[in-house]
Amino acid sequence: MKKQNAFTLAELLVSILIISVILTLLAPVITKRAKENISINGGSTNKINTRLFIYNKSDSNCSEISGVNNSLSCNFTIPSGVKKINAIAVSGGGGGAGATQPSIEYGKKLTVANATAKTSKTQELTITNGMKNIVISELIGSGAGGGGASWAESEMNTSSNCNSTNADAYQAIYIPAQYNGGKAICVSKYNVGDEYGPTIQGGVKSLQGSQECDNWAAYYGCCWKGNTAGTCTAGNGDYSGCRRTMCTLEGAKRACSYWNINGSSGWRLPTVQELKAWSSHITEISVGLGNKGLQLCDAYPVSASPRCNASSANICKAEGMDGRCHPWSIWSSTETKAFSLSNGNFNQSYEYPVMGVSARCVLDADSQTLAALSGGGGGAGAYIKNYQIPSDIVSSNIGGKIVLYSAAGGSGGNSASSQGSSASNGSNGSTSYIEIYDKDNVLKWGIRASGGYAGEGASSSSYGEGGAERTIASCQLYENGSWRSVNCTGIGAKGLDGTKAESASSTNTATGGSGGGSMYNS
Repeated sequence: MKKQNAFTLAELLVSILIISVILTLLAPVITKRAKENISINGGSTNKINTRLFIYNKSDSNCSEISGVNNSLSCNFTIPSGVKKINAIAVSGGGGGAGATQPSIEYGKKLTVANATAKTSKTQELTITNGMKNIVISELIGSGAGGGGASWAESEMNTSSNCNSTNADAYQAIYIPAQYNGGKAICVSKYNVGDEYGPTIQGGVKSLQGSQECDNWAAYYGCCWKGNTAGTCTAGNGDYSGCRRTMCTLEGAKRACSYWNINGSSGWRLPTVQELKAWSSHITEISVGLGNKGLQLCDAYPVSASPRCNASSANICKAEGMDGRCHPWSIWSSTETKAFSLSNGNFNQSYEYPVMGVSARCVLDADSQTLAALSGGGGGAGAYIKNYQIPSDIVSSNIGGKIVLYSAAGGSGGNSASSQGSSASNGSNGSTSYIEIYDKDNVLKWGIRASGGYAGEGASSSSYGEGGAERTIASCQLYENGSWRSVNCTGIGAKGLDGTKAESASSTNTATGGSGGGSMYNS
């Protein structure tokens, strides 16, 4: 056999490098003339024949590689006579990055707070791709309602004076303490000078309509009998608003102080404070109490009170006055003024002392005192703070939702319906929660903060106790298909107990128990 000289490895590499540089410089020309013969001057009389082969997905010699995107496997058949090959593999550019979803916000604090005590609030968030690092900043159970209040009267002793059981014997109506500013009294059923009413005495002059009360008589006081009203009705009771005796202030005071029915003593005109208390309960005072109430007459009645509008002139005559009677007004013992009843409202008016006005006598009841008892305050709800939702729970439920629920506060208890009865408790605070559902609305994860315990209502003899504290393990967590108890971050404070006020009045009240503070304050 005849030996033939071959290239050394160094000579082969240098040749390939030279050809690569030449091909790179001629690339614009080569790519346009693919698969054509190209003659390159080799620096001698000989020419070097070259050919460029380009392969892509559409070439029959190529196929895509399974499992690898945009990759080809190509078969290259070497033409006869080819001594040198330079292979250039070119990849396509990477795809452009997708735009960020505009609905995703980072570093945002979402608040579902509820400013209305008895209204719950729910908000839902759709779980989208890219949500992560969701932290529960504050989840708080709602506060509980406080208990209702009650009241009770006590009779510490019984004497010959008026009380709740013997008022009829004194031709009087018993007025409970809650209608009279905190102290019970008896009030004459009828005006001074009327049948069954306090008698005109003590030097008071009794006049018929149109007779004049002169200066001498005014010193001791005067009272006018007869038809003392202008426009009037009988009303629904047995005490007409048409014929009521009217008295001057001095005449009314004297008649009351001299009255001693059934051996009683100490009758007087009502005070301004008592008349103001009547104003807040005018319906009960006028027509709602037993024995038809006081049947006070009204200038323009809107209830069952009889009407007794102003009389015409020259009936209740006094020197210097116009002679009109004012049956819808009642004298007070502490001021030279009266209170007038009109359209169901009892308001202070400015009658002069010598005018003819209605007069009722009152007598303090036997050691009757009003005890006011308040309900306990509601307890605070438990709370969870700075709790991170597991990232896999969020990422595995894209298309589902996060439900945020802010619970309503508990309702307050009702007050006692009558004296000596008990008030109702408040209602517990509701549970606030955060829950995660998948796209098929199946619960996957949740956390709960329980509401506070309700305050107790006051009984007939004792104030209500405040709502107790929640236990630290009163919160709950839902995962792996079931709820379980977990520790809360904090439980807030218990509600404070109510109070009891003996001899209660508008200035001596039973303070309600304060509600327990949650994580924000005491």
